[in-house]
Amino acid sequence: MKLPQVISSFHEYIRLFLTSLMVEIIAIFIVGLSVGFLNGFAGGASVLSFPAMIAVGLNPVTAAMTNALGVWTANVGALYGRFNEIKGIIKAESQLIGYSMIGAVIGGLALAFMPIEGFQKLVPILIAIASISLFIKVQQNLTPLKQRIEYFWLTAVGFYAGYFGPGQGVMTIAILARDAKRSVADINVSKNVVVTMTCIGSNLIYIASGKVDWTYAIDLAISCAIGGFFGAKVVDKFSREAYRMGIFVIGMLCAVWFAKEYWM
Repeated sequence: MKLPQVISSFHEYIRLFLTSLMVEIIAIFIVGLSVGFLNGFAGGASVLSFPAMIAVGLNPVTAAMTNALGVWTANVGALYGRFNEIKGIIKAESQLIGYSMIGAVIGGLALAFMPIEGFQKLVPILIAIASISLFIKVQQNLTPLKQRIEYFWLTAVGFYAGYFGPGQGVMTIAILARDAKRSVADINVSKNVVVTMTCIGSNLIYIASGKVDWTYAIDLAISCAIGGFFGAKVVDKFSREAYRMGIFVIGMLCAVWFAKEYWM
């Protein structure tokens, strides 16, 4: 092949590559807007963006890390305009956040050094249990024992968030909703604060691992932040029962999707 033909073929390859990449970036951005909106309102929507990461050719570990970093901004966007509440929530929920962060760091290390494939089969069961638990009668007052149980479950959810991620919001809400003293707005804002703080440690581990695809991570992060901001605006319009039912439906849809993906 002559040099002009080689140059022409190379230019054509670059053109096709860039065209394909642009289509993928636009598609991921649209997915991110939807994921951000649903995560700002409830959670669990990262089950939409995780398969999108797989679809563009990322391996499961890179997809999980890239997805987690990108989707994280949905909770940050959902907290925009609520900065006066955040400081009080961090102080009030400091122990919950601390336990959850410890779990996430351990989960992030596990993801960096261990295979993820076997764990995926457990995900539908975990999300379904969390969703169904929303219908257990809530506690008017948390006893010290029940408080410690809450810490344990948030640590476990933190580990899940660091190791895999999709469905963390639903699980966190299921735990926070056990306390009747928390209103719908309190639950949602607390969930966004807990998830945001929880994932800082695991995100740093992902970055240090060098396995993140930054093109898709940044694309998803921008769109999720925008979607999260608007999703959080919807929450205050729902009663506790309507909100709980909405979380249940989203959670069960997530469970069904994962069951179909990893069991069949």
